[in-house]
Formats: sequence, structure tokens, C-alpha cells
Amino acid sequence: MLQNYLRITIRNLQKNKWYSLINIIGLTIGITASLIIFVYINQELSFDKFHEHADRVYRVIKESGSVTDKEIDRGVPYPMIGALKSDFTEFEASTLYHSDDVPLAVIDHKKFVVDHVIFADSNFFDVFSFKVISGNPKKDLGEPNKAFLTKSLAEKFFDDEQPIGKKIRLRNKIEVEVAGLIEDTPPTSHLRFDMMVSYPTFTSDYMGFDMFDLTSWEMTAEGYAYVKLKPTATVEQAHAQFEKVVDKNYESRENHSRRFLLQPLLDIHFNQEAGSPSSINPTSLWALGTIGLFILLIACVNFINLSTALAVRKSKEVGVRKALGAGRPQLIRQYLADTFIVTLLSGLLAVGIAERMIILFNQFFEKELTMNLFDTPEVIAFVVVVVVVVALLSGLYPALILSGYNPVKALKNNIHSQSKTSLFLRKGLITVQFFISQVLIISTIIISSQMDYFTSKPLGFDKDAIITINVEKNDPNTLEALRSRLMSNAYIENVSFALGPPISNNVFSTHYYQTSKGRDQEYRVQIKPVDYHYLETYGIKLKYGRWFLPGEEERFRDVLENRNADISYILNETAVRKLGFNDPQEAIGVRISTGVNDISAPIVGIVEDYHLGSFHEEIMPAVMMHLPMFYYNAGIKIASTNMKEAISHVEDVHTSMFPDNIFEYDFLDDDVRDFYVEEQRTFTLFKIFSSVSIFISCLGLLGLISFIVNQRTKEVGVRKVLGAGVGSIIMLFSKDFMLLVLMAFLLATPAAWYAMNIWLADFVYQIDMQVWFFALAIVISGVITFVTIGYQSYQAAVSNPVNALRDE
Repeated sequence: MLQNYLRITIRNLQKNKWYSLINIIGLTIGITASLIIFVYINQELSFDKFHEHADRVYRVIKESGSVTDKEIDRGVPYPMIGALKSDFTEFEASTLYHSDDVPLAVIDHKKFVVDHVIFADSNFFDVFSFKVISGNPKKDLGEPNKAFLTKSLAEKFFDDEQPIGKKIRLRNKIEVEVAGLIEDTPPTSHLRFDMMVSYPTFTSDYMGFDMFDLTSWEMTAEGYAYVKLKPTATVEQAHAQFEKVVDKNYESRENHSRRFLLQPLLDIHFNQEAGSPSSINPTSLWALGTIGLFILLIACVNFINLSTALAVRKSKEVGVRKALGAGRPQLIRQYLADTFIVTLLSGLLAVGIAERMIILFNQFFEKELTMNLFDTPEVIAFVVVVVVVVALLSGLYPALILSGYNPVKALKNNIHSQSKTSLFLRKGLITVQFFISQVLIISTIIISSQMDYFTSKPLGFDKDAIITINVEKNDPNTLEALRSRLMSNAYIENVSFALGPPISNNVFSTHYYQTSKGRDQEYRVQIKPVDYHYLETYGIKLKYGRWFLPGEEERFRDVLENRNADISYILNETAVRKLGFNDPQEAIGVRISTGVNDISAPIVGIVEDYHLGSFHEEIMPAVMMHLPMFYYNAGIKIASTNMKEAISHVEDVHTSMFPDNIFEYDFLDDDVRDFYVEEQRTFTLFKIFSSVSIFISCLGLLGLISFIVNQRTKEVGVRKVLGAGVGSIIMLFSKDFMLLVLMAFLLATPAAWYAMNIWLADFVYQIDMQVWFFALAIVISGVITFVTIGYQSYQAAVSNPVNALRDE
């Protein structure tokens, strides 16, 4: 029986090569696209699940401020690890690590930049389940100057040599010995590292913040704490104990503004407020998943329309089969078998194409997706389910239609039209296609406009022709010599030292309040350590008061030791409004206090608001001040007329002054774009898969217009004999489709508006949805529809009417 079904299917494929090719292409593209989307979403949903008892692992986060003015910090004070071990009975294990990005590593005078180093304690592997290849991390991570390398980093450092026992110097400050190897961190881990150094090696001197006390509960930098909850313990119990930790280690006046909370490990990858660099917006996954379903649905609709287009050609075959005794169930099984074989063939082709497309996908989107059928049962299950479901959805309706033909009419070739129910269903299906296509077109236009808004909206500072470099030594003499040598080149326009450019991931947050009102009215604020040249270098606008004075920096050098230092503050407009000043000029001269050693000083200037972060966030209060000990970044404004020579000069100066380091630079405008890299990648995926769905929809249109032309061949012949022109014949076929496009547009507009409102809600600064977005969508849909059906309509319009009328 199966062999007979297969033989008939092959015969039908050969008989209708063009329609069969369209069917297979449509299904293959649809399954390929949905399979890639599934692999992508499946990996995103599996983040951090490889850890043993991942559902009991939590990250400790800090919440500061009031309910209306709170800030969440993923880092915790370094003494927290002691409290986790001594003050809690709810935890099975706890660990704390310090994160250090792109430090310089020197091995036998060879220089390398390590992407990510962590300083981890001996309990690290009691909480996490990263695979250890060699060494004893429980012992070695408790001793100073020990390190574990990932397998790939060991190969990069030592090639085929044995790495155990080798010495590595980090940041030219500490030397560590390789004690063991670890498997590379899985691509589904939010915590990525290449080197793990024992926590006792970590000191404030290594950080470059030797003026800070790592034992202070006021000090928060890049320390991250994780715990594994006991099976019998609850999060509520731990939170209650954290309140006692706050009471014990902070002054009573600060207790109300600090809370420590447990964040589930499995929440980190999807949390936009307190996530990780790899975090993703769940809305994006829902959107891509919906597109995947849309693509499969469109492919099924195509199959149905193309199959019904062939129904008339198969009517005699049905009549003969019924005349020879074939029952309707047997015919249904035959046509379902045809569909299943075609779908299975498309599925196998899709798997092969997807395996190769994922390689390109990874290269373009910097992902690490894998699709091995034998290692990922989820992929096998997905392919099997898709093939079965698509075969049933695509084949059942045509099978019921074909098997229901009257054998007498079929043998007389008297089947030219379908019932009103069938015609209504077919038009309904094509309307669904138009609906999906227009929702995707509208969404693509709106997302594109928002992405353009990212790059066109003024940020409040200049970002063009500015490069940033790290400064390894920030003592006054070194900085002055570096600035002098850089400015000696005519193509260097300005140089500023600070803790990062205006928009940066280098964040220094604390509290501030009007000194006369006290700490009962304090707010969160971002401290911007800047030098005298910052305003001019980045083109920030001073609105009221004055900027810092030349030479004023000297008075700021002891602010961390002297609470009575004679300094001054410059605020942004948001910081002034937060303090309650309706007229910003009234704030000039008012004294405020900040968390920087609680120094009270006057406001001497107010700058125009500029963006300190992405458009996801509101502009927060900012206080600018001289803090020379934090000048670890140089912003260099270069002439756009000769960037190559300017950058070459910067490299020469940097190499001569810091010979032990590797020269690296970034363009500030690239850094700004990096804030939206996830949105840009999602938008690119959206465009690709939207185009795929629209392309498959066009195949469906070809199928339907073929059906209509086939059904109305004699009508066209009569109309031409009676004098109808080519244009009127084309409009005869087009008007029905245009009506369907209009109906779909009326349904798609509110659906797209609702979906895009949800997406735009993630941005504090967003575009307004314009009428022309929707008008453009229906124009594009109409053009695509007209072009798709135009060829078939034209062929019918110019055909010889004699050929159509003599076949009676």
C-alpha cells in the first residue's frame, strides 16, 4: 500500500512539475525559517538551565532609594560574602566573584587581551556547574595567585604546550600560576569568562581604586554574589534575614533606602532592569515565535490553494477511481499520503538547509546556535511535529474536496466551480495571508522608524569623530604629558580625561540631597568624574552658571579623605528639577551633599540634559565633579578630514607612554550604537523572516490566481470575443484580490498598532505612530499583490479566445 502511494505521488509530482515545485519550495522555505527560529528561541529559553538545581540558585541584588525613586544594582558590597556565610542558615552554598573585563595578560613578553576574567572564591563550584577539566578549584581558589583557564584560552596562550604551572601577569600588577583547566562556558550561560583567578588574589590595588576599602559596606563595584537555597528554605525567609544584615551594617538613617533581594538565576537572562549583557527582551522572542507560526500558516495556506488549483485537473482521475470502486476514505488516505510525502521531502530539505544557514546566522548575529539532530532531541521532535501538523493542515482540506467530487460530473469534465462555502473558505485563507503580511509590513515600518530615531535624535552631546581609549596610569603628571603629546598633532582638536564619555557603561551612582533639607529628601544620582576639557570635547551645553575653572582640579584631589574639601558641583537639568527647583537659575549657589564622602558644596553651573544611557531609560540626575583618581578614560576629538593620521598619532603616543599595554580604541558613535545592538539584531531578524513570509505569500497568490484563471478561461474567451481589452481582463482578476487586501488591512491595522504599542513601551523615548506608516503598508501590499498576479492575468488577457471556447 505504501509503495503504491509513493508511486502515485511521484507520478503526480512529475505530471504537475511547476505546481509541485512551488509547493515544495513554499513548504521548504517555511519549515526552514520556522526551524531556525525554533532553534534560536530554544537556546534563549535554555539559558542557565545546565546548572544543577538551577531553580534553587539566586543572585543577590541591591535595591536602593525609595519606592518612587529606586535603583537596582546587580553588584553587592564585597563584605556580603562574609554575611552570607555567617548570618544565614537558608543557604546550601554561597559565592562571590569580582568581574574584570579585557585586562592585559603578559606571558613570556607576549601580550594578550583577555575578554573576561573573574576572581572567584573556593565555593564557586558549589553553586555553579561549569565543567572542570583538571585541577582542584575547591583548594586552589582558596589560595592566592592561582588561576584556571578555559580550554580555548589555554590553546590561545600556550598552543600545544602544557599550561599547568605556567605564569601569567595581569594588568602588570599581579602574577598568577595556572592551576587547572575548565571547559569553555556554554553559550547558554549569562556568566561568561575566559580566566578564573583565586579570590584571595583580588585587592583594591589591582582595581586601581586603592583609596577605597573593600571591607566597607559602602563600596560597590563589580562584585556579584550568588547563593544556592536549601530545598526546605524559602526566599521570604532569606529576605527577612537580609533586613537584619542591613540593620547590622548600615547606619539607621540609611536602612530605609537599602534592600537586598534574591533574583532567580533563570530570571537573569530575561530581566531588562537587572539582567546581564546577554539579556534579551522576552517580547522579542514572542514576536519571532509568532512570525515562525505565521510562516508555517502561510505555507499551509499556499499548499491548500495550490492543491485546489489542481483540483479540476484531477477531477477525471477521481471519477475513474470512484467508478472502479474506490471509496471516499481511500481517496482521502491517498491525497493525505501525497501531502505527507511532499511535506516530509520539504522537511528533510529544510533540515539540510537550516544546518547550513545557522552557520551564516551565527556569523552575522554573533550567536553560537547549534543544530545537531542526534544531540538535540528538541529539534527532532520539532521537525516531526511540524511535518505531521503541516501535512494534516495542508492536505486534509484538499483531500476532502477532491474525494467529494461526483464521479459522473468528473468523468464528463463538468467540474468548473466550487461551492460558495469552498470559495468563501479559500478567500478567507488568502485574506489571512494578506492580514499576516500587512501586520509584518506595518511592524517593520514602525521598528525601522524607531531604529532611525535612535541614530537621529539629538543626544545632548557630540558623538562624531571622537575616539575613546583607556588610560592605565592616571596620576597628574602622566595625564598632563599624555594630553600635551596628543595635542601636538594638528588633527587632534581636543582631549578630555574622565570616567567614560557622556553615555557609558562606566557608572558611578550614589545619592544627593539639598544640604539644608537633610537626607530625608535624598535621591539617586549618577556621578560624572570629568576634567576641565570635558564640556568642550563632547560639545555639552552649559545653560546657567559657570563651568569648572582652570586649575580648580587641584582642590578635588583629596575629596575622599577630606569631608570639608573646598569643591563645587555642576548638575544637569534633571538633577536640579529633582531637588524641586522650577527655575534652574535659582539653584546656582545652593549647597548640595553627595555620597562622595558626604561633601557639601555649592552648585556653580547647570548643563543641558544629555542622555547618560539608552532610550530605554529616562535621563537620570547627574552631578559632574573633578575626581582625578577616576580618570581612566580619554576622549579624543579628532578632525574628520584626516582620521587615519590622527589615530596613527594617538597610537604612537600611547605605545611610547604605555609600552607594556596594547593600544585599543573605540569610536564613540559605535559605542552609542552598541546600546541598541540587541534591538538591531532583532530588527534584522524581523526583516529577514518578514520578507520570507511575504515571499511565501506571493507563492500563494500565484496558486490562487492560477486557480481563478483556470476556472474562468471560457469567461475570458467570451469577454474577449465581445470586445474586452487587456486592461479590463487584468482588472477583472485584480479587483477581487484588491478587495481582499483592503479587508486584510482593516484587520491588520488595529492588530499591528496594539503589538507595536507593546514593543515601543520598552523605550522611554519613542516615536509616535503616524498615519502614513499604515498608509504605506497598504500601498506596499497592493503593489506586491498586483505585481504577483499581473503576469498570470496578462497571460490570460492575451491568450487566443478560440482555444478557450472550443473545449466544451
